Amino acid sequence: MLRNAVWLAARSLWWYRGRTITIVLCLAVTLWAPLTVRLLVRQFQADILDRARSTPLIIGTKGSRIDLVLHGLYFEAIPPEFTTMREATYVRESGFAQAIPLHIRFRTQSAGATRGAPIVGTSLEYFEFRRLTIQHGQPLTRLGDCILGAGFAAQAGLSPGDSLLSAPRNAFNLAGDYPLKMQVAGVFYRTHTPDDDAVFVDLKTAWIIEGIGHGHQKLTFESADQLLKSNSAGTLTANASVLPYMEVTDENEAAFHFHGDEEDYPVSEIIALPKDRQAQTMLLGRYASVRQSNALCMKPGDVVDDLLSMVFRIEQLFRIAAVVSTVVTLLLLGLVVFLSVRLREPEMTTMQRIGSARGTTALLIGTEMLLLLVTAIGLSVGTALMTEHLASGWLRHLLF
Repeated sequence: MLRNAVWLAARSLWWYRGRTITIVLCLAVTLWAPLTVRLLVRQFQADILDRARSTPLIIGTKGSRIDLVLHGLYFEAIPPEFTTMREATYVRESGFAQAIPLHIRFRTQSAGATRGAPIVGTSLEYFEFRRLTIQHGQPLTRLGDCILGAGFAAQAGLSPGDSLLSAPRNAFNLAGDYPLKMQVAGVFYRTHTPDDDAVFVDLKTAWIIEGIGHGHQKLTFESADQLLKSNSAGTLTANASVLPYMEVTDENEAAFHFHGDEEDYPVSEIIALPKDRQAQTMLLGRYASVRQSNALCMKPGDVVDDLLSMVFRIEQLFRIAAVVSTVVTLLLLGLVVFLSVRLREPEMTTMQRIGSARGTTALLIGTEMLLLLVTAIGLSVGTALMTEHLASGWLRHLLF
């Protein structure tokens, strides 16, 4: 009986295919919109949380923990106050974790429509931790070299052997923040993370941009009149007008030097990689007690999770809107079915005259509605999954 009802309902829907297609499309669109939003929101949350949860601990100066975490993970938040390399040394000497310092303060200069990328000064351990591998070129081998993320390299049209300039943080600060001409040593494979849109340098290169390390011009007798502070006993002494180099080359690399104690050199934050869960707990305890006045240590996953829980409360509005639109659509569907039954009253009368029971007529109408719903649900789910697949790249590009 049910088999015959399905066959008759399918034939009836095909006969009234114009009405059938209209109803199916209306139902499919109504279901597709909230389903697609839900899938994209889940993917957004997964992409955001994946980077945060894969980073065990972040250490930095006391202040806004959200700014500290977002700056260390995504390079785009407000730069926190600097901590020092002394904090990284403390983490290493504690024996609980490996320390990866980050210096994220400067950007490259913009060129046309290409926006400047954040310059990330770090150690080689960062590349291993983030699983960054070089697609073209070679690793960092000297001061002034940089490796580009795949996204920025493609956008700026740069490749190994090219060069780019850092942007001074303050154009009116003549005592430091000199633009540095960096040589592109390599380009990383694309990872679909914020690393794709960054420029990576050695920590010492970042400190050169900061003004802590620099080189000086070699004086000649031709330029002595303008550059000499004093000339006594055959000794040339340069005055303050001798500016640091703007480019590190093979000829002048040895002339670059740093002032002060390296333990006092600035870093934005430190990524700590504990040996195990117990070591992580011990390190968190240290910073919650004996070193709480020095720095802040936190789990990035917990911070980002709390942030998303506040941001995505608005998702409840989408759910309410989806429920309301679904109810309205179902009411319209009921109205369409009611009017259809009224129009098909002669057909129903004929079926009863040839011996069809009233229950059979109701079964046929119910089967038609079921087929309409199943077709619409299948179409909406398939379209939503296809939309998620096609929009995944765009969403990652929007995020990172």
